[in-house]
Order: sequence, then C-alpha cells, then structure tokens
Amino acid sequence: MAAGAYRKPIDGLAGMSKKIPCVSYTPRLRVSDILFTRTMTKIKLYIATSLDGFIAREDGSLDWLDALPNPNQIDHGYADFLKTIDTVIMGKSTYEKILSFGVDWPYATCHSYILTTDKDFRAKTAKTQVINQINPSMIEQVKAASKKDIWIVGGGITITHFINLGLIDEMILCLLPTILGKGIRLFPNNPKETLLSPIKSELFETGAVMVTYERKK
Repeated sequence: MAAGAYRKPIDGLAGMSKKIPCVSYTPRLRVSDILFTRTMTKIKLYIATSLDGFIAREDGSLDWLDALPNPNQIDHGYADFLKTIDTVIMGKSTYEKILSFGVDWPYATCHSYILTTDKDFRAKTAKTQVINQINPSMIEQVKAASKKDIWIVGGGITITHFINLGLIDEMILCLLPTILGKGIRLFPNNPKETLLSPIKSELFETGAVMVTYERKK
C-alpha cells in the first residue's frame, strides 16, 4: 500500500537496420526539470478512521484499533508507507499521545514538526521543531527541504487546517469496520469543500479497507 511506483528507463532501441545511421543523443537537464523535481514532494494524510468518521474516542483513546481481529498481525501497508516519508507533521495533542505510549519515538529518522499555539511548548524528541502557525509559504520551505513525502499524522484540527489551506495532495484513509458513535472527528470544525479523486482501494483480510484519494487541482 502506498508504495511508490517505479518505471525502468528505456535504454534504447534494438534490432534496427544497419542501413539506418545511429545518432548518439545525451539529454540535457533543464532548469525547469530541476524545479519540477523539487516540487514532487507530496503532503499526505495517512490515518485510520471508523466508518462514522472518528479517529479516536472522546478521551483520545485508540483501544478500538487494537480490537480489530488481526491473527496474522498484518501492518496494513504501514511499513511500506513509512519508507516513502522523511518528514512528519502533527498537532501537540497527537505528539503528546504518542509520547504517552512509553515507546521510543517512532519517527526518529524523520524531521518532525509539532503544531501548537502554545508558545511555551518545548519538544522532547530529536530533530523536532515546534511551529506556532502555518502558511503555504512556510510549508513550501518544508517541502523544499524534504527528499521524500510529508506525512500529516494528525489530529483532526491539524488535518482540517491543512485542508483549508489546500495543502494535502493525497488522503490515504484506512476505514475500519467499526462504528464508534462519538469521539474525535477526522474532519472537525467544518473544513472547506474539497474535491477528491479516488486512485486506489485495497481490502485487507482484517476487514479494513484502504482508500487513496488525490486532491483535484
């Protein structure tokens, strides 16, 4: 899931008549090609959600994720997705929730950005920067510094903020066959109308369905 596609370059043409002269051609890298390459970094939302659109219980609990029967312990493509990421962005509450698990920081190989209006907040992990506000110009700087894609980890308020700024290129939603009834919404605070195109879906043996959308431009 979410593994990047790879296409082998065409090395040349074979089997042509000897009567046809062979002309050597070495393509030049144009400035426009360099600029295009630099803008290939995508901002992606990758998150699990209940069928009724909640990403956590009201108290932030994620116990309902572990309740999904998974006898073969499949990771639903998480490891493959993580290989495509070198930058993560999340809100303060999500950051503190992850730290509360008492495990090593799972994004140690990535650059991390924590969004909060708390100007006194200090990060406790390496390669982590606190940001008090975001705007498209600042995010473009983050993209320019990234060699891979950028992952919006959560939570809901951060997700809606990026949607309202038109900054999310792809949404990868893992729909669990669970109805919570109440909790923390995936898209809170009335995000702006946004048109998406489905580009991939995958059904897992656990009953979860991974659906990938790209933003229409």
